[in-house]
Amino acid sequence: MHFTASTPENFRFPSVAGPALQVYSIKLVDLNPNLSWPLDVYGVVAARDDLDHNRNILFCRSGENCQRIKQEDPFLHLTGPSRAIVADEPVFFQIELKLKYGAQFKDTALFIAYQRYRPMKKYDIMLINSRCCTAEISLERFAPSIQATIVGVRVVEGESFNYGCKVSCFFFRVEAMLGSAVEVVLLDCSGERMHAGLDGYLSLSRNVMSVGLQGTLRVVIGAYSKSKPSISRINHVDFPVQQCQTTMLKCHVGGSEVEIVVAWSRLVMDNHDLVLDGY
Repeated sequence: MHFTASTPENFRFPSVAGPALQVYSIKLVDLNPNLSWPLDVYGVVAARDDLDHNRNILFCRSGENCQRIKQEDPFLHLTGPSRAIVADEPVFFQIELKLKYGAQFKDTALFIAYQRYRPMKKYDIMLINSRCCTAEISLERFAPSIQATIVGVRVVEGESFNYGCKVSCFFFRVEAMLGSAVEVVLLDCSGERMHAGLDGYLSLSRNVMSVGLQGTLRVVIGAYSKSKPSISRINHVDFPVQQCQTTMLKCHVGGSEVEIVVAWSRLVMDNHDLVLDGY
């Protein structure tokens, strides 16, 4: 969010609406016959772009906090990226995942890979193979692009969600039909009471999205029911894309009023430009 505080029509160097990647999901498929579901997985998945070549973490878990991945739900619970993934040059994906077997057995490497990806089209499925399984990465390139950061989702009136809730985002291009957007899950917690933090804020798993320069960011909030793990109440708010500043909107989900704040920022293509300009 380097340039959120900028003013419209007065953007300073080095801010640009440049190309960026949006990673929607990562799932594990084509499991080796010698392995069986479920998998207790931990490790790191990260992207490295041309901005600073540092790891931009997408997934990170320790052995004490591994994720159980089931065949019917083989998706990694992503927590990143922490900033937009710049896509003017090839992006490298680094995967280092291990299987946890418990105290009696030594943990085993499930996936070690470092693969180059050159974005050539808008929506794509990237496949990275290993001897144990295949990682299927769903992503999209936006050019030009803006970083949207969901700064906060807060219950301002009414009770918190008794049986959990789901918060997700969709970006709709101006020229696209409403049904064509891909979901980005920011929080998904079913079957348990949501304990909102200080001042009613929900703790999101992800909060950074890359979106096109023209279009609408839709934030959808659904409340789970008591009887079964399904959404019983749902509502959404639509944010027209901006290049800077913040936007706040509210909606009602059942008996709860929820406030959503989004911060907008242009991108930087070279980290050296930030240093030269005094950031």
